Amino acid sequence: MLNLTPFILLAPLVGFVALGLFGRALPRAVIAVIGCGVVLIGFALAVADLISMLGVAPAQRVSDVTLWTWITAGTFHVPFGLLSDPLSAVMLLVVTGVGFLIHVYSIGYMEGDPGFWRFFAFLNFFVFAMTLLVAADNFLFLLVGWAGVGLASFLLIGFWYTRASAAAAARKAFVVNVIGDFGLLIAIFLLFGAYHGALDYRTVLGIGSAQAVAPTSVAPGGVLLAIALTLFVAAAAKSAQLPLHVWLPDAMEGPTPVSALIHAATMVTAGVYLVARAHSLFTAAPTSLVVVAVVAGATAFFAATIACVQNDIKRILAYSTMSQLGYMFMGEAAGGFSSGIFHLVTHAFFKALLFMCAGAVIHALGGEQDIRKMGGLRERLAGTFWLFVVSGLALAAIFPFAGFWSKDAILGAILQRATTGGAGWYALYAVGLLTAGLTGFYIFRLIFVTFFGAYRGAPVAAAHGGGHAAGGRAGDPLAGLHLPGLALMAPMWVLGALSLVGGALDLPGSQLLSDFLAPAAPSAIELTSALFWVSLAAGLICALVGIAIAWSRYGQGQAPAGDEARVGALVVFLRRRWFVDDLYEGAIVRPILALSRGLRFGVEDDTLEAGSRGLGDAVGSLSAGLRGLQTGFLRNYTLTLFLGAVVILVYFIAVSQ
Repeated sequence: MLNLTPFILLAPLVGFVALGLFGRALPRAVIAVIGCGVVLIGFALAVADLISMLGVAPAQRVSDVTLWTWITAGTFHVPFGLLSDPLSAVMLLVVTGVGFLIHVYSIGYMEGDPGFWRFFAFLNFFVFAMTLLVAADNFLFLLVGWAGVGLASFLLIGFWYTRASAAAAARKAFVVNVIGDFGLLIAIFLLFGAYHGALDYRTVLGIGSAQAVAPTSVAPGGVLLAIALTLFVAAAAKSAQLPLHVWLPDAMEGPTPVSALIHAATMVTAGVYLVARAHSLFTAAPTSLVVVAVVAGATAFFAATIACVQNDIKRILAYSTMSQLGYMFMGEAAGGFSSGIFHLVTHAFFKALLFMCAGAVIHALGGEQDIRKMGGLRERLAGTFWLFVVSGLALAAIFPFAGFWSKDAILGAILQRATTGGAGWYALYAVGLLTAGLTGFYIFRLIFVTFFGAYRGAPVAAAHGGGHAAGGRAGDPLAGLHLPGLALMAPMWVLGALSLVGGALDLPGSQLLSDFLAPAAPSAIELTSALFWVSLAAGLICALVGIAIAWSRYGQGQAPAGDEARVGALVVFLRRRWFVDDLYEGAIVRPILALSRGLRFGVEDDTLEAGSRGLGDAVGSLSAGLRGLQTGFLRNYTLTLFLGAVVILVYFIAVSQ
């Protein structure tokens, strides 16, 4: 079989270098062609790689190519190798395919921005880093790609760096992700010790090895648990799971294409990929999967409750992303590693589309993001509205949309696990069902408030590119509505189709994706069992109940302005995000800032700097005094010698008495 991963990796790197060096001088059309073209080339190569993989037996769908040896020290060797297997093939298709559509969307969305060339350079760099992350054949280069994705995220979140809020959000994302990087680094150190210096997947994970070594025969259970938990720390930071979730909502300060690419389709799913890739280590330490299940379930419910009361259109989707990532980890914790990846793929379709639709609404209203100032857009933005509905139905897991098959497959996996795992798994299943109801509620609350009823915002000013004004009668506040152009709508329609039919990748009875992923990401789920169908029905009913409640409260498009008065402390509690951010502010941020100020002023200024200044002043004063003795007059020197002789004479007379 082919292994085209080196060329898939090279394509976006070439785009990044070209745009980074020459982008400022290039026309916008050329920038767009280069930025989108290199990612399209990567996608075409990923498709070719997949086709070649399908032509061989499942056991032979692994190809590892070493480009060069990066480090050699005695018997220690670190090759720069790239792996092509079913899991990396699926991830590369998502990264390059959805990435290409978002690049095209960015042409219209970022039109008129002075940093157009810089934006596409950063996007290409992100695709390069993400490709390295999923194609690396060892943990060391996984770490390189992991850190590169963090850097790209920092650059893109803070793209509008003149805005203080964007710069602060970029720093916050970088700091939290560094915590995850540290966890991954510790895991690598532990693996290095346990496997006697080997970090490649073939040795550690048994990928492509005919004689794979069981992790339990290499390291004791405590070491394996430490490895799995530190890997999950890295995954939790990158995938915004409790308690390392605080960066994702603030990351919405970046342009909407950034939210679609990084915070919906690719970067935040890196943690899910890592757990699936290292599934043998996690299954060798079963306690780690219990930890993953608890954290994922708590995150899914926590984020869904907050999404129910948010008013910023992008923040609602950000918390939704956190919740759906929790579902993916829940599926993996239950043993359904391929189910987690299946939901990763379908989520990339409909969540990227949701962010694109949100971006089209923001673009149409000249930058407005508060849903309380929207309404009445159903007819004016008909295409965006219907795509929003399609992606919302997929997110809410309504039959027959993609999310119905992928998310409910996860719930089915948890229910099947509960039959042998005890009451804790039943509790996790109940959390999953409750979160499914909340998902239906918050996404259709968003749709009803945004598109139904009457428009409640300020008059929309003149169009600013990427579309044209809608026009209308005099005095119409939406007369200047900025209709999305082809660059925005074309990728949205493609993702809309995928959100509808994407579930066909792993339908019960066919299980195409599960069978394809089985060698790299196995699953213990029986999609034809009665429990699975019961779970499908239960998840669908919960989602429909959530949608019905949303209709009863917001079906006429009324703004959620009176929520606090009706619900009181509960909504305030949820709006304050369960006071988690306040807890971090009081327990971590403020004490560190207070300590820093104390060290800055009390130690650095008043002690170290003042001490060095005092010593300098003393030496200067002594020097000034000594300089006063150097007058240049002979009589002064003679007088000094005479006085010195008198002092010596008096001393000896006093001593001799």
